[in-house]
Order: sequence, then structure tokens, then C-alpha cells
Amino acid sequence: MMVKKYQSRYAGLNTNERFSIAKQLAADYHLDVTQVLFTYLKIAEPILAKSQPAKQISETVQKQIDQQFEQKLTQLSQVKKG
Repeated sequence: MMVKKYQSRYAGLNTNERFSIAKQLAADYHLDVTQVLFTYLKIAEPILAKSQPAKQISETVQKQIDQQFEQKLTQLSQVKKG
């Protein structure tokens, strides 16, 4: 049995693909692209600051960022709808 490796939906925001991914997320959540990028940075920065400096973000750290980021996007999206 193979253990399924965690696939982050948002890890691409750490790469030079960030703008196209943010554009898609903005469309999905009915938000502005800058809102998506800023929110990701705001969430990722303190988490990354606490983790060990590394060339690559660990799976655990990425999961933590993803969970908080998704919650925040959902929150923002509902505020915008309301």
C-alpha cells in the first residue's frame, strides 16, 4: 500500500506561477487577485518565520498554511457575498 503524499492546492503560490494561481483562486472565491496574494502572504509569513529555514517548505508547514489560507479565503468570500 502506497502512502498518499500531501498535494497542496496552494503551494504554487510560493513559485513564479503565483499570479495565474491567484487569478484562478480569485475567480473561485469571487475575490480580487491582490486580496488572494496578500492573504496568502499574511498567513504564510509568520508560519514560515517560526519554521526551520530550509530550501523547501515541509509538508507539515505547507498543510498548516493551506488550512489557514483556505479558511480565510472562505471567510473573505462570504463577507463579499453578504
